[in-house]
Amino acid sequence: MSTTIAAAAMVAVLAPAPASAQVIVRWYPYTTAGAKACNSAANAAGPEYYCTVVTVGSTKMYALARP
Repeated sequence: MSTTIAAAAMVAVLAPAPASAQVIVRWYPYTTAGAKACNSAANAAGPEYYCTVVTVGSTKMYALARP
């Protein structure tokens, strides 16, 4: 019985977590200047903000986002 419980617990741990949504606050061009501006804005906005790369169609952009 303990083997069954351990196996069930392992399956629960290995199951994928649901994807978390993010809110895009501002877009930046996919350039060195855009990356610097995005990181600067994220640092000024607070710890919950971050920069990410988003692809829309075939165009890449930096985005200031929060969870």
